[in-house]
Amino acid sequence: MKKKLLFASLFASIFSSAQISVNEGFENTSYPGFTNVSFFRSSVISACVGSYTINREFWSGGASGSTTYSSTASNGGKLNVSFQYKTHIYSGGSVNGTLKVEYSVDGGQNYQILETISLNSVLSCKIWSGSIPQGNIPTNADFKLRVSGQWISGDYWLLLDDFKMSQDVVLATTDSNKKESKIYPNPFKDVIHINNSEAIKSITVSDFSGRQLKMINEVSKEIKLSELKKGNYILTIEYKDGSKNQIKVIKQ
Repeated sequence: MKKKLLFASLFASIFSSAQISVNEGFENTSYPGFTNVSFFRSSVISACVGSYTINREFWSGGASGSTTYSSTASNGGKLNVSFQYKTHIYSGGSVNGTLKVEYSVDGGQNYQILETISLNSVLSCKIWSGSIPQGNIPTNADFKLRVSGQWISGDYWLLLDDFKMSQDVVLATTDSNKKESKIYPNPFKDVIHINNSEAIKSITVSDFSGRQLKMINEVSKEIKLSELKKGNYILTIEYKDGSKNQIKVIKQ
């Protein structure tokens, strides 16, 4: 019995330590998690860090390209992201385009834009950094971070390098006296019920892209969600003691 409990404890510890963690400079021929469309690894143009980057020539015959990092290791915590980028032209070229940074938590069906950057000059290496708040990437979500270039005019190279991602640790609640919220039925049609509404301060309803759809500040045992379309949603429950919990629900 003790061996079983020890194994279960060890398994839970390993599982809870899973998180998104990336440090990729494309120095090796393989770079797990990344998928390129029209970008390729090269050392012809000087890199921001090390010798290699991934890059793409943008011109009238090559108007778009992207690199996408995928992971299902999210622990639900805040994700910090950074990477470096630069533009380069040979004689006679010019730079006119955009660089878009966005993410998805539903395997790429929907993307949430973090920033769109204007590219209109030759740039030495610049660092883009940002973060995705805690709760926006649910635990074990099908997460994707996509960085893409869009050509407007000119002829130039866009280089991407030194991707870093680190996810904050989410501490599990240790309050054994707090009653865990239970949502039912799930899947539901128009109305859901919650068992411990008296302990809840508010409920936020979001789609899987992180977009907030509804905020409920007066929580009762019966919650009407008839206005939602069929699909998957995340309920972020904030308790009166300041703690939070997330529950996935399905609208039929």
